[in-house]
Amino acid sequence: MITLKYEKTSSAVFVSHIDLLRNFVRILRRTGIKIEFSQGFNPHMLLFFSPPMAVGVASQCEYVTVGAVDVTPEEFLAAFNRCASEGLHGVAAYYSEKSPNLAGRVTENDYLFPVKNAEYTAKLAEFFGNCTEYYIEYTQKKEQVRKEVSSQIRGVKIVENGVVFTLATGNDNLRADRLLQQLKKDFGLETEVTDILKIKQYVGGKDGIIEVDLLLEGGGF
Repeated sequence: MITLKYEKTSSAVFVSHIDLLRNFVRILRRTGIKIEFSQGFNPHMLLFFSPPMAVGVASQCEYVTVGAVDVTPEEFLAAFNRCASEGLHGVAAYYSEKSPNLAGRVTENDYLFPVKNAEYTAKLAEFFGNCTEYYIEYTQKKEQVRKEVSSQIRGVKIVENGVVFTLATGNDNLRADRLLQQLKKDFGLETEVTDILKIKQYVGGKDGIIEVDLLLEGGGF
């Protein structure tokens, strides 16, 4: 199997996860690469994505594992980029004997929230360096939700062009767009959802947290 690391930017940030799946099927068909299919009444391409993210958020570190056969990672990467849609670009490709199950194993993501005003970054650093609880409010299924999320904010780091939030994902998920909307209310940030960039994904295991790229370089397990 081949695991592709790809960027999702430009107009592709507005593509939902379901439509992304359909898009990948079309791209892979155009490549001419032989892809394994599932067994059963309704066979489909063997595609295993990393956890889906909110519409509007860009990423430089999305992953999909493909049941590709008779092709090297280098050949797969080149073929994908020849046929990819706007806003989708392959960055690297890795071989593994079976799917690394990133959808079930990713526990944290790093998101860059661009912030131009240094005053805001200082406020954020001071606040999250001392706070023991933080509530966000959002609407879900037409109902107003108020949720305490301090345990899901795993880290806050000030960088040159903004703030990097490490947020829980998977079963214990904090969506970056929902956090941003609350930060806009509480701190007056001028950052928009389409400004957010996911920059790293991590998996958890018995040896602690490891970046997905390092996992895949080691064979995916």
